Amino acid sequence: MVAIKKRAVNPAQKALRREQILAAGAELFASHRYEAVNMVLLAGAAGITKPALYRYFRSKEALFLALFRQELAKLSLGFSLLGRPENLGPAVAAQFARLPLYCRLSAILHTVLERDLTYEEALDFKLILKAEIGVIGGFLAAAMEITDEALLLDKMLQTQQALIGVWHMTHPVGAVAEVLKRPDMINFCQDFEETLAKHLTAILRP
Repeated sequence: MVAIKKRAVNPAQKALRREQILAAGAELFASHRYEAVNMVLLAGAAGITKPALYRYFRSKEALFLALFRQELAKLSLGFSLLGRPENLGPAVAAQFARLPLYCRLSAILHTVLERDLTYEEALDFKLILKAEIGVIGGFLAAAMEITDEALLLDKMLQTQQALIGVWHMTHPVGAVAEVLKRPDMINFCQDFEETLAKHLTAILRP
């Protein structure tokens, strides 16, 4: 990534600087535990000073949510182009699997939302989330021929819950990850997409 050496002053430079910050954030959140990432680390990865970073994002949480919104938009676009697949569970699982950063961020999203957010930040995020989820909901409603909004919402919540649970189970960290490298632990190692597809096949029955 090429950092802008001078302060961004025009809209194009500011947009590029923001993209650089989000790209740096994506790399850090993909490779570090959430607690290990801080504004100093983010600024260094983006090639800017900490005060410059604060001109774009007032906190790590605000940056996280911006990155999540970016990944969610990619997910919504994928669903909007998917059509009506014959095998819904595996098709939906594949959409999630192609965006591992979205899955990783989803797995810790609710802990982030409980932290240092203003009312305006939380409301803005929820409104954008509602709009993007509407696209995914429309896809599922058409694919399963569901007209009951309560049933559709239940299916979507179960899908998200399955995503989070399967991601945690298939991406162990620390000592557990090392233990699962043993040959006698192979049966505890599962593939994310394959496992999620099994859950979603059961959840997304019409």
